[in-house]
Amino acid sequence: MPTLKKIISFFQSALFPPLCLSCKKAFSGQSENNDLCARCLGNIRIFTTLFCPACHSRLPENKKICHKDSRFLLGAATRYQAPIKDAIHYFKYRSWDRLAPMLGVYLVAYLRNLVSAGFSLDAHTLIPLPLHPSREKERGFNQSELLAEIISKTFNLPLEKNILIRAKNTRAQAELTDWEERQANLQNAFTVANPENLKGKNIILVDDVYTSGATMSAAAETLRASGAKKIIGLVLAKTR
Repeated sequence: MPTLKKIISFFQSALFPPLCLSCKKAFSGQSENNDLCARCLGNIRIFTTLFCPACHSRLPENKKICHKDSRFLLGAATRYQAPIKDAIHYFKYRSWDRLAPMLGVYLVAYLRNLVSAGFSLDAHTLIPLPLHPSREKERGFNQSELLAEIISKTFNLPLEKNILIRAKNTRAQAELTDWEERQANLQNAFTVANPENLKGKNIILVDDVYTSGATMSAAAETLRASGAKKIIGLVLAKTR
């Protein structure tokens, strides 16, 4: 016989059906999770190539064909638009860490696309983009670290959580619209602990969103200055 808890849950779902966090409509039919409806999930398209971090051009062979002075290559699972945009907002700003597994699925799917196209993940070390300790304490977690953990477990890649340090509590980049302001905001923002552990290593630097690229560029520059060899800046979504 059904338990009282199951009976209560059934009536709650019937009287107050869950709403999709993106379209705000009640769930209809089956969905792969309890936060996005099947229709919204169906609108997510996963990319298949790396990108130039400067002009966002696709790199069909996952090699630099333009802006060859770029310090890293950009990897983005999808475009920063609904419903991923809405999910990321809840993930970061409403501290819905339960969304990490769902969002991690898209990063994993994207990386598998790259592998299918001939890109090798071997000999890469994962480094999550760090938050300043005060901001991480306020949020309760580092969203980039949660995503990096999922990738690490899925592909059995080493994960270094404490090698890249956020030394400066900068203003949120979203508050700044000017590129020069964003760059100045991030000056000396990052440092590296034990740089000898970076020398000659290929790095996958994990973050959630790529907008102007100022944060990723500053972090990549710090890693390269400390001896990192090749860097992939991996994000859930890019804005263009």
